[in-house]
Amino acid sequence: MTPPTLSVFQQLHRIDGSSSGFHDQLTGVLYGEEYRRCAQDLQGDDLVWLVDYLDKVRCHVTLPFSPPEVLVL
Repeated sequence: MTPPTLSVFQQLHRIDGSSSGFHDQLTGVLYGEEYRRCAQDLQGDDLVWLVDYLDKVRCHVTLPFSPPEVLVL
């Protein structure tokens, strides 16, 4: 599916998902003023594209320490 013509969604489409800064870049776009303005009126194919895109986004969680071992009694 091709990205919508709105520039904010073109920004999302250009973010490299394998980049270590992906989450920061994605957050920057989604919390930006341009996204807030256009997201309110999103409909049709543009809305379908956004939902499909966000459905494929992975969230990387970095733990500051190793998870504890499970204790079995």
